[in-house]
Amino acid sequence: MSTKTIWNLLNNQLDNSDIKRGILIPMIQRDYAQGRNNTKAEEIRKVFVSDLFERIIDVRDNNAPPLELDFIYGYIDSEAFIPLDGQQRLTTLYLLHWYLAYRQKLVSSYKESFTKFSYQTRKSSTNFFVEINKGLNDEDYEDIFTNNVSFRTVISNKNWYFIDWKYDLTVQSAITMLDEIHDMYTQKKYEIKFETLIKQESPSIVFNFLDIKNYGISDDLYIKMNARGKPLTNFENLKAELNKYLRESEFNDNYNYEIEHSEGRKFVNVETYFATKIDTSWTDYFWDLRNRKTNEFDDKLLNLLAFISINELIRINEVEADNCLNVFRAQPELTFYRFKTLKLLNEETIITFIEVLDLLISSNETVKKYLTANNKFIEKKDIINTIFNSFTIGDALYEVRLMFYAITKFLIANKESITSSELLRWDRLIKNLSNNDNYNKIKDLERNIAFIDELIANYNEDIYDTFLSITKNGFDAQQVKEEKLKIHLILKSQHWKDFIYEAEAHPYLNGQIMFSLSFAGIYDLYLENKLKWTDEEDLALFNKAKEYFEKFNVFFDDNGLREFPDEIFRRALLTKGDYLLYSRNWSFLINRHRDISWKRLLKESGNRTNQTYIPRVRYLKELFDEVNINEVNKSLSQMIKNHICDDWRKDFIETPSLLQKSKRMYIKFFNENQIYVLRTSKYNKYKDPHVQSVLLKDALEKIGFAASDIKLEFIESLSQYGISQIKRRKTKIVYNHDGTNKYLIKQKGKENKVFENQDDTLEYIKNCFS
Repeated sequence: MSTKTIWNLLNNQLDNSDIKRGILIPMIQRDYAQGRNNTKAEEIRKVFVSDLFERIIDVRDNNAPPLELDFIYGYIDSEAFIPLDGQQRLTTLYLLHWYLAYRQKLVSSYKESFTKFSYQTRKSSTNFFVEINKGLNDEDYEDIFTNNVSFRTVISNKNWYFIDWKYDLTVQSAITMLDEIHDMYTQKKYEIKFETLIKQESPSIVFNFLDIKNYGISDDLYIKMNARGKPLTNFENLKAELNKYLRESEFNDNYNYEIEHSEGRKFVNVETYFATKIDTSWTDYFWDLRNRKTNEFDDKLLNLLAFISINELIRINEVEADNCLNVFRAQPELTFYRFKTLKLLNEETIITFIEVLDLLISSNETVKKYLTANNKFIEKKDIINTIFNSFTIGDALYEVRLMFYAITKFLIANKESITSSELLRWDRLIKNLSNNDNYNKIKDLERNIAFIDELIANYNEDIYDTFLSITKNGFDAQQVKEEKLKIHLILKSQHWKDFIYEAEAHPYLNGQIMFSLSFAGIYDLYLENKLKWTDEEDLALFNKAKEYFEKFNVFFDDNGLREFPDEIFRRALLTKGDYLLYSRNWSFLINRHRDISWKRLLKESGNRTNQTYIPRVRYLKELFDEVNINEVNKSLSQMIKNHICDDWRKDFIETPSLLQKSKRMYIKFFNENQIYVLRTSKYNKYKDPHVQSVLLKDALEKIGFAASDIKLEFIESLSQYGISQIKRRKTKIVYNHDGTNKYLIKQKGKENKVFENQDDTLEYIKNCFS
């Protein structure tokens, strides 16, 4: 065995061996694959070519050691070297040498050497390597290096380009590799002379050459070894490249990790630790999570690394992190080249990756139990499995990304001294804060990560005490205030703790219970710094907060507002005031929405500055106060019956069908006389009726017309939505057609009728159909 270069083989420069015919790729080998057009091949190609160029320059400029490409196995037959393992690397090295020689117009000068490389896999492959050494002229050179024409275009237009080459995978891959080499050389503006590459005294790229016949090893064994023909997985490639990356990194020796071996324990650097653990205990952990059909788990490790690397990037540059996420969304496959080109691999990411992997296999009972047993706050197993299965998580919900970051960073910082009770407190805080924030952009995530970092940096072994002392902005300001108030109450007594935990556990509230504390007057006492009260006062406040929560449970279930007959809850709330919130249009509130949900209104019960929310929250509190919890429907109905509204709300309070007509609880409000009931969030004149049209239909039904006899739809001739048919007779009725707030009736063969009010309109229709 000896260290050689491909130039040694092409020029018959071997010790005690004669290979005048150079390198001959045998028929048993598969096609050249590094130039194939798939993601995996592209990954290998880009990394390999980049490494080759970078090492050539490093050897030339810094006297660096050559790049070692491991073993090239084969045997010598009829004065030719027949590689059994190393075909892919040899072919790429040949094309690199040929390219640099061609770039300097030196191929003819080294013609004898370049003709010593041949493929026997197919005759067409053999012919290709012959032709590129003699068939390109000055015009071709000009096209490639001056006119930016690709090798593929130039070669495929030559008269010596055989049609069947289109179907020869080796030929197509070789052309792709030439374009890859050329593109990378051009884009990175390399300046490399061919003579630099073939210097005998300072070689840039070497391999261990092994003639298996000299070692008494049978051809059959190596043929079987090579017959696997299975390309490395993305993670196998990543693992190999990471080991090399760590070996060459500046931080490799800055860390001392302890590992066990046959002679005891010893301290090692990052690269040794990573290489050891990735093939032992970490793999054992992921083996249990493997795909049972393929026995593969690489995707889980890759997803974890991607997730961590994005989180670490968010901390320092959220714009770049967002760009990376967009790249991965467009093409989700994870490869080393992508990690490298996106600059996701750095000291912080690698060290965090190692620490997280160590957490997953930790023997510390507290840590082990915390990560494997779901608790009532954060289900760690679910979060971890979600990350393993897809690092973008359908775009990693920011809450999930944040909770994973908080869980792992807090454990890493405190794993030696943390207690189970502190971990539960941490979970509760992080869940409440993460789930009750508005994430509009990645900047919001960066802000919250910085807040978590601040909490961890200042942690004094009491997370509640630490949280109360933090002044840094982060997370939703209202939720932060709520959490601080609840901490004060939890520390007061067990009954406050039990109540708060119970209320927070409600699936719809999901940790946000400000309404009960605000309605009970406790939040205002907190703002006034008046949290010291007598036992009697404490009991009274506690009972108030509990009563509001009990009423909430009557009105709301796990999914939001319960279904009430004839929308009596919304109608009763309207009697207190205009509580609608705006998003595209005005909404009577729905269960799930950032801006127009019941949860949003409940959250804003702690708002003391925004005049949009203050009156609307007051209306909700008035309804809570007035309702008899034992006769809820009766109480709501009584509010409706006793209302004294005379503005636009009157129609909606008195007519259930108006709300029932709006499937998404939206209305378009131009003015008090121009209100449209919307089927979606946007107004559509072809589908959405005027309130007065719905009221007219409702009134017609009350005087005896069947609902099926009245057709509401868009009327083309009037360009307006209204009643188009009554009892199968075309009777067109619209409201405010000319902007005068009147009813217009058009009937075939009759004069148009205009009426000032609904009563006169009804009387006319009744007479027409009597």
